[in-house]
Amino acid sequence: MEITLSTGKKVTLREKKGQHNFIERKLQALTFGDSGANLGSVLATVTISTIVAIETVNGQAVDIPKNEAEVFELMDNFTYDEWNELEGKTAPKAVREKLEEAAKNSQKPPGSVTV
Repeated sequence: MEITLSTGKKVTLREKKGQHNFIERKLQALTFGDSGANLGSVLATVTISTIVAIETVNGQAVDIPKNEAEVFELMDNFTYDEWNELEGKTAPKAVREKLEEAAKNSQKPPGSVTV
């Protein structure tokens, strides 16, 4: 599947197979630490899933990262806004709904002002 971002950048996503599930879990273990899964972990899961799915960026093949340094190297192909847009387009519907619900239920910090 090819996604064209609002900036014109084209990203091709690979068809994931069984081994990709293992690779995602391995990379996720770097982000979960000792605290287990929480909302931050859900966000990290979306990020890792997106990273593993990327096959090409503007026609250039990219390897699946094997460690944190390679994750950063792959993400360096995108601006901050491009990455957010890409994650939004690749996140499963159930995850997007969970994140939207969490955002609705989050409390405003004390002293915050709504404009």
